Amino acid sequence: MPHVILPNYTSNSTTELFQSVWRLTRAMLAAGWKYKASADATGASGNKDTSGSPANDKWAVGGGVNLTQVGAQTGTAPVVGAPASGVSVVTGVSGFTANSVGRFLRITGANNNANNGFFKIVAQAGSSVSIFNPGAVAETTTSLATWTEMHGGGSASIATAGTAGASPGRAIVTGLTGLVAPTSSPVNRGSVGDYLTIINGANGANNGTFRILRVISTTSAEIDNPSATSSGETNNGSLIWAETSPTTQVYPGSLQGASGAGAWLVLEGPDTLKIPIGTNVPTGTFVRGEKVTQSVSGATGTLLGIVTDPTTGLGFLTISPRLNGTGGGVRGWTTGATGTVTGATSGATVTTANITPVQYVRELVFWKNAQASGHIYAQCVDQNLESAYRFSVIALNAAITNVLAPGSSAGPGFPLYGSYAMLGTGGSAAVGTGAVAWGHGGITTIGNAHIMCANCIPSDVDDVDGSWIWAMGTPTNASSSYGGMFFQRLDDTEEGDLDPYVGFSPSTTAFDGVRTNSTAISAPDFFQQTVVVPTTGSYLRGWRRRGFPTTDAFQQFAGMCLTNGTNSPSAVATGIWRVQHAVQEVFIREPVWIVSTQTNRRMRKGTLRWIFLTEGGVSNMTYQSGKWLQLSSNTNACCIVGPWDGLTIPSNA
Repeated sequence: MPHVILPNYTSNSTTELFQSVWRLTRAMLAAGWKYKASADATGASGNKDTSGSPANDKWAVGGGVNLTQVGAQTGTAPVVGAPASGVSVVTGVSGFTANSVGRFLRITGANNNANNGFFKIVAQAGSSVSIFNPGAVAETTTSLATWTEMHGGGSASIATAGTAGASPGRAIVTGLTGLVAPTSSPVNRGSVGDYLTIINGANGANNGTFRILRVISTTSAEIDNPSATSSGETNNGSLIWAETSPTTQVYPGSLQGASGAGAWLVLEGPDTLKIPIGTNVPTGTFVRGEKVTQSVSGATGTLLGIVTDPTTGLGFLTISPRLNGTGGGVRGWTTGATGTVTGATSGATVTTANITPVQYVRELVFWKNAQASGHIYAQCVDQNLESAYRFSVIALNAAITNVLAPGSSAGPGFPLYGSYAMLGTGGSAAVGTGAVAWGHGGITTIGNAHIMCANCIPSDVDDVDGSWIWAMGTPTNASSSYGGMFFQRLDDTEEGDLDPYVGFSPSTTAFDGVRTNSTAISAPDFFQQTVVVPTTGSYLRGWRRRGFPTTDAFQQFAGMCLTNGTNSPSAVATGIWRVQHAVQEVFIREPVWIVSTQTNRRMRKGTLRWIFLTEGGVSNMTYQSGKWLQLSSNTNACCIVGPWDGLTIPSNA
């Protein structure tokens, strides 16, 4: 699984808190979240990107990896122009062609450090080239400065596409070099999650920027391009390519410090499928969490639950998708009674109904107010009936500008369905209205940040997850602690829960908040029991009965565990924090249950997948060969979080 762990990340200064939030978005992209739309607050009010192409991400500067010089394309003394809408024109160069667009320009030796680095080429005119670098500084460089045109190579081919040897919706590209396969110990995603830009294809569908989903060898990869074709591609063997890594992109100058107020970004995350079975009932007993495959289409997924309804015909499977199939429904699932779903472990079967499958899509909006504050909006929407409410669709509205994000008061306002403010205030008329401190408060002087994002790229053996944790070191706090935020997938969910995710958003009085507003708390020691599992208050948000015809609504949730006397029927577990009958005493691993105790809305949502509690230990300890990390030394139970990379020694200083 290509989890992305960015440990011990240091911002440019102890006040540049947003830099690590920006870094979180890079980790999410590398883990498989999809870029949808963005604006960086520069240029005219309409300057935003809604293309969905990661090549146009206005929060992404540089990131070129595995690059080599293009022929003899190098020289000295480039003249760098001031940026306009993030684009800088470089003159004093030569030899650029139409195929240069999508490659990189490397500049070294410039007097202004912001002009040095690898920058995506967005246009060319032979003796000038336009690069995306919103932090560029106008400069006539000396002969000591150099420019070089860079790419990965020019001998690639589309070997197979679609079902012709590749997974449906994907293509296999050969003739590459330098690709790196992922490893599990230590956790390293390699080239999986990077982007491959392909240029010079005779078939236009083969050109563009696509995610690397699987590394086959150092010279071959499977990419996400459902329109790709090898048939009639007369330039096979001469396709130009360049590799980009989200995690090597640099913090844009347009977002640094007081700059970038109003900049926003929309990312699409993990989805869940509702596969109707009507009145049908299983033959045999499915095992929750097993891989299932639909006949005819070949679509696969992980079974999260099954709801049977032989009377009224509303039964369905809850599926976390793996590989696409060849059917006509979402992710290639077949509609109609010919589809039989079979469990790989149980052997159980059930026939799908002649009802259209439904995709529940998750999107997040990050909206920057300042270094210290902003907004995060979360949503889970029914793609069949509620697609107009997606943040990425709202971004198309002309009222959404370079400083007014989807979810602000502009255009249709804050979405009605499946959406809530995880941080800040939904429906704000300006970014400064209702903004809340990143991490919900309590973070003053900042130390190292730890960013963890679970895999969000489906494969034959893994479904999508996409959970993330943002832990910011607070070195001035005596307990060597962390402030933070998180968005988490849940385990142990109810059978029909189509939205098994929650976001952290504190409400100090239980169930007193609304979906469009969150509050700040003073908690510099965030990852401990009294914050994640408070004795009062409801600190998590999500949805209950998402997609059901009745009582589908926003819901605040409380965390509960065995060791909390107030939020659990058990007594406080003082003195039982070690397993006494083990050969060697070990810490108890205590799951965090996410529940609602609200009258008429009682619900057991599930357990946090990547956060649990234990008593004892100290901050920055790692467990199980470095898979887990402890983030507090409080006398209360402390949070153990993951995924960690199995290698790095963490520090909050």
